[in-house]
Amino acid sequence: MSDNALQSEYFDQVAYRDPLHPVVGAYADPKVQFIKQHVPLRGRVLDVGCGNGIFTLRFANAGADVTGLDFSRHLLGQNAHSRLVCGDATSLPFPDEHFDVVFEANLLHHVDDRERVIREMARASRRYVVFLEPNRYNPLMFALSLVVRAERGVLKSCMARLDAELASSGLRVVKSLTTGMISQNNTPAPLVPVLKRFDRPIWWGEYLVLIAEKRHNHFG
Repeated sequence: MSDNALQSEYFDQVAYRDPLHPVVGAYADPKVQFIKQHVPLRGRVLDVGCGNGIFTLRFANAGADVTGLDFSRHLLGQNAHSRLVCGDATSLPFPDEHFDVVFEANLLHHVDDRERVIREMARASRRYVVFLEPNRYNPLMFALSLVVRAERGVLKSCMARLDAELASSGLRVVKSLTTGMISQNNTPAPLVPVLKRFDRPIWWGEYLVLIAEKRHNHFG
């Protein structure tokens, strides 16, 4: 089975918790708060690889005009947002600089041509491009990547590599964070109060958050 077929089958079968599930909130809300500290979530936002709408919903609630894009019709069918597009992240069906912010969560480690996706995200953004990816130096993420073939891309996911990929795509990282020990799907709810202690900068946290700007923009 090809890697693309494997990923398609994986996302057609995976069961995601509802975006309003308490564990999902514990996973997503601290990341959204960090992003909001540095990016004005107003105007048009593109959620690339939006899935069932975990971040689509939260960006819309923050006041953004959000469009969600995903290649999986199965996941889009679980997304309650009104503006959804079934499309390929390597060839975004939008004009240049159409969005104020372009965002992805847990997408890059599932694609073969990571830099093509990054360049497309940069092309579609007027200014900000935001990435949320797993951290291979987290023991749980590392173990998951060894056990689940479709998650093998986590082995390539680290801050240094992402920094280099973004730089080669004309992006400048302005803020970054490694944080968290709560997974949207795998964390048992009773553990959340304890794991919330790790919603702070820790180099071995589960997730990397990078906020980047296009280099050709010069804002005061």
